[in-house]
Amino acid sequence: MADSLAQLPTFRRVSRKPQIITLIGGGGKTGLMFLWARCLRELGMSVVTTTTTKLCEETPPVVRIIPVASPAAAQAALLNPCAETIPLLVGGRLPAEKKLAGIPADWLDRLHAEFPATFFLVEGDGSAGRSLKGHLPHEPVIPAATSLLAPVIGLDILGKPLTENHVHRPEVFAGITGLAPGDTIDVNAILAVLQNPGGYLAKAPSTAAVLPVLNKLDLLPQPADATVLARLILTAALPRVQAVWVGSVRQNRFKEFT
Repeated sequence: MADSLAQLPTFRRVSRKPQIITLIGGGGKTGLMFLWARCLRELGMSVVTTTTTKLCEETPPVVRIIPVASPAAAQAALLNPCAETIPLLVGGRLPAEKKLAGIPADWLDRLHAEFPATFFLVEGDGSAGRSLKGHLPHEPVIPAATSLLAPVIGLDILGKPLTENHVHRPEVFAGITGLAPGDTIDVNAILAVLQNPGGYLAKAPSTAAVLPVLNKLDLLPQPADATVLARLILTAALPRVQAVWVGSVRQNRFKEFT
C-alpha cells in the first residue's frame, strides 16, 4: 500500500536532523522539493528551499521568493522568517527566460553552518522538463555540505526512445549509458546512469547518503517495471544507497524499498 511522503521510514528518519538535501536529475525535482518542504513544515521544522542552477518562476502559492545578492543578504532574510510561507532563496529573476537564478553552492554551505536548525532543500541541476538527462562536466552543482543526495527519475521515460524530446542532452546520456540515439530506454539504461562513474552520482559528496526517487508512477503503463527498477538499484549495491522511493509527487503516494 502506498503512503504519503511524510509516512515513509526514511523521511521520518531524515526529518530528525536538519541538513542540506540536494535533488538532481529530472522528472519532478521541483515538485518533490516543495512537497518535501511542506511535509517538514508540518512537523514544525524550519525549512528553506533554493537552487544552484535555474528554477521555473511559477511556484506554489505557499512559496515566498526571496532574491538575495550576497550571503549576508541571505542570512538577513532567514533571520526574519514568515510562518505562513516557505522561503525560496534565489539570485534574482530572469524575465526573458521566465526563470529564477540560483545562488552559489558555497553560500549554502555557509548558511547551513549559520542556521544548523534549518533544513535546506536544494535543486542542483535543470532538466528542461525531461525525465532523464545527461550531465555536462560542470553539473550537477551540489553543496559540499550536502548530507542527502536525491537523484530523481521520471518513470514515464521507460519505453521511450532516446531522443531530445524525452531526454535532456540525449547525446551525453548515450555516451554515459552506451545506448545509441533512438534506442528504447529501459530499466537497465536507468541503472547504467546511476552506476556509471560519469553519471548521476559522479559529483556526490563522499559523506552524503544517496536516495534515488522514482517519480511519475501514475504515468507508467506497467507499474511492475518500477518495482523491477527499484530492486535492480538496491541489488547493484551503489555506494550509500540504502533505500529507493517509488511513487508520484503529484498524488503524494509513495512506497519505500529497502
